[in-house]
Amino acid sequence: MKKILLYILIAFILIVPLKASELGHNSEGYERTESNNYGVNKKYNITSSNLDNIKKTPYVDSSVKIYDFVNILGDEEKKELKSLINGFISETGLEFVFVSIDMPYSNDSDNEVYAQDFYDYNDFGLNTEHYGGIILYRNTYSSDPYYGAVLTGEAQLYCNESCLDNILDSVYDNFHSSNYKEAIKQFIQIYKSYYDKGYDPEKYYIDENGSLKENKELNYVPSILSGAFGTLLGMLGLVKKNKMVKKASNANDYLVKSSVEYL
Repeated sequence: MKKILLYILIAFILIVPLKASELGHNSEGYERTESNNYGVNKKYNITSSNLDNIKKTPYVDSSVKIYDFVNILGDEEKKELKSLINGFISETGLEFVFVSIDMPYSNDSDNEVYAQDFYDYNDFGLNTEHYGGIILYRNTYSSDPYYGAVLTGEAQLYCNESCLDNILDSVYDNFHSSNYKEAIKQFIQIYKSYYDKGYDPEKYYIDENGSLKENKELNYVPSILSGAFGTLLGMLGLVKKNKMVKKASNANDYLVKSSVEYL
């Protein structure tokens, strides 16, 4: 009987943390130490300038995708969203992460720094060259609630800053009314519509730092040709408007016949 109780206790200890992890709560037992490279498996240089931020960043299981540290989502909502997120990742090859926090801050950019660190210092986006993906975040700080998103690596190819601002504007009402499940679903659906349109690989690329760049070299020659063509059209227009007047060959050519009376 004691052995049975012991087995039940062991199973409970093992299963409960796993279940909590599946539902997006903070994982237990994850610690950043020098021996595990502080949990950073990306090709980032760990220096004195970023080590403190790395240590302060929660170390999580990257397969969970929903890290609801404030418990603003119900268990059924998390399951539904997890299924939607997995489908998005499967279809696009891009990462998607949602995190909720309750963090005091001084500047709006503090929220973006937290989200960027959370994405960078965990194993998100390892399946792409530049760790491409999206992190959508909500800070429920009572004095000044905040929400936003960061696009990383290849995810920027399909949606630039202006595009991202439009998506965030679209989901404002749902975030503002604490309808978080619908806000996340709406964000994914709108971004996916941009993804489905694709991008011009000859015009845009991701540089070695993971930033979106426009290939100006490819646009240089077309720009010159376009400018030259425009100039040529302008010159032809001016020439057409300024044709030389035919010289008169006799006196009658100078007369306005309706104003002359012949006797």
